[in-house]
Amino acid sequence: MNLIELKSKVETIISEIKNNGVFPKENNLIDYKLRLNITASKSNIELFSMNFAKDILSFSNADGGIILIGINEDSSGNYADTGLDKLNIDLLTNIDLNDVTQQFVKITNVGVSLDLQMFQVGARKFFYIIIEKNNNILVPKDNFPEYKILNGAIYYRASSKNEHANISTASFNRFIQMKANEKSKEFMEIWSKLLPEMVDINPREVLILNPMQNKVYGFNSKDNVLSGSDIEIDKTHNGVFNIILNAITAGEIGKITTNEGKPLYKIVGEFQNNRDHIILSNLVKAIQNKAIYKITTAQLKILIAYLKWANSSEFKVDDPDENSINQDFKQFIWIETTDSFSKKSKVYFSSEAIQELVKSINNTGLHQEIFGKELTIKEIQKKQKAENLHIA
Repeated sequence: MNLIELKSKVETIISEIKNNGVFPKENNLIDYKLRLNITASKSNIELFSMNFAKDILSFSNADGGIILIGINEDSSGNYADTGLDKLNIDLLTNIDLNDVTQQFVKITNVGVSLDLQMFQVGARKFFYIIIEKNNNILVPKDNFPEYKILNGAIYYRASSKNEHANISTASFNRFIQMKANEKSKEFMEIWSKLLPEMVDINPREVLILNPMQNKVYGFNSKDNVLSGSDIEIDKTHNGVFNIILNAITAGEIGKITTNEGKPLYKIVGEFQNNRDHIILSNLVKAIQNKAIYKITTAQLKILIAYLKWANSSEFKVDDPDENSINQDFKQFIWIETTDSFSKKSKVYFSSEAIQELVKSINNTGLHQEIFGKELTIKEIQKKQKAENLHIA
């Protein structure tokens, strides 16, 4: 639990104690302490750590917790709101939580998130500590005998007490299982909130992107199943994927959706991909029309390799090796899956590639370096050049 959830929980407990004299039983979330053990020669932070360090580690490594100080539990398991004396109140009042955090950095290399507050029942004064669940497992990096903490020990809250996870194989297995169950619970909580929204939208219209693996999952109407396929997700700063995430984070999702649907789970409408998909043969034709010099397909592939768009002039256009095309130039050239079932793919070019390639072809000074010879000027260009010379 986080501090906000724990704060709400402890306020309910205090209200029940004040109004009804009802004390919840100690459990994995709640612990009672009558008072602190105080030694005059110790500093406040040392005394606090001696009394609570092991408890704080245990709750942090479990689901967080609440310690109520000033509550007496007798041998029969009955509770009484005894309250704290002046010595305990003064010590707890003067505790700086920043010092506590730094103390736990010394103990485990990781800080803890706590809140320490006083409350009253009648004229009697009490304190509570709330300890937030830590996403890391806190493990002492040394022995701290005064705190009853051992180097390398994993303490956690279970069965209403502090357990030592790695004292035995059986104990460690229980701890691992608890952590696995937490992850499953977190997963189910996420999906229990998500699924009603998806059903409301219509699961057939939902696409799930996995940018880590460049996958997209959605409804396959042909086979009536959820299926996945490869997709190239542009994860650059200005790519579509990050534009969407940034808009969601900034609360500006409306700028890229219509009013239909639930925009967090469904981007309504379609992203219009206005990018040209030019195959090599058509690229050659477009360049032959625009360039001053004659160019063949083989020579064009040599030029593409020279510009480092491809790693070799022998690159395949159909079902190419993924490493044959340089990702740094995907504004000009890229590989795209054409059939997810057969995993067929193809090299495509953008219209911007035409201009870049024509510029290099028309640069006579590069011909020898790129092609090993001068390219042949087109007849119409040769004639125009001659006419210009004649006029001059």
